[in-house]
Amino acid sequence: MSLFSQKTILLCVLLLVSLHNVLGVHVTIGNNLADNMDLNVHCKSKDDDIGAHLLHHRDVFGWKFKNNYFGTTLFFCSFEWLYSGLRWFDIYDQDRDLHVCDSHCNWYVTESGPCRMVDADEKHARCYPWKNN
Repeated sequence: MSLFSQKTILLCVLLLVSLHNVLGVHVTIGNNLADNMDLNVHCKSKDDDIGAHLLHHRDVFGWKFKNNYFGTTLFFCSFEWLYSGLRWFDIYDQDRDLHVCDSHCNWYVTESGPCRMVDADEKHARCYPWKNN
């Protein structure tokens, strides 16, 4: 294969990767704890600290970002509510979520773990256990 062909293919691949990432990903987290409990959430990545947020029952907050080109984008969050102790979860893992969420990752938090909505109607969710400390 000629050098020109190799460069053309590489350029096409980079263009496709960047087009997929133009609009970025919007992650939302909602408080679905029982008994109207408040939820403290603090999310960050290796490079960005989204900050701490207090979510009252049924409150939602979110942020937007772009995946990196290496496929390693990761946002992790700590969660705490009355008598819960500190819990944590990788709320966005590019390996796990890229093709499932596409441009929106909508989560809600329950006592047993976070749940990601898996359809546009938000009638189905995939729930995960909390990560080990």
